[in-house]
Amino acid sequence: YIAVACLVLMNLVTAIIVENASQMSANDQQQMLHQKQMQQRREVQSLQDMFEIMDQDKSGTISWKEFRQSFKDEAMLKKWTLLDFKQEDCRQLFQMLDDGDGQINPTEFFEGLIKLKGGAQARDVYSLQRSTQKMQESLDELSELVKSGQYHTEL
Repeated sequence: YIAVACLVLMNLVTAIIVENASQMSANDQQQMLHQKQMQQRREVQSLQDMFEIMDQDKSGTISWKEFRQSFKDEAMLKKWTLLDFKQEDCRQLFQMLDDGDGQINPTEFFEGLIKLKGGAQARDVYSLQRSTQKMQESLDELSELVKSGQYHTEL
């Protein structure tokens, strides 16, 4: 009876320890999620501040001139550096953020920079490879149609 009682007591202690560990793990996950959400809020606020500073004429959009100027300002250049952009990235970054109208609106700015933040993930690279492959196949088919004379365009 004593051995059985000791075994039951050890199982009870083990169950309590496992339960406490499970609760601690759940609390850690909640804490990590909360920290990540707070970090994202700080990043969005930082981007909003950058946009407002860059929009010198307060038009609600950033022109190429305003954008280029931000890379010449030392304080703004430090912010760009923290986002992993250098002065020589200025033109390319503007072209990536702009939808073609020569102005960057807040949506283009925030969505673009958030997507550009960090390195490319494997799924992003794979997606680009697949898209490029499909476009190449379509171009090859079109080329064959043009060569065979089955594709005609009327001017």
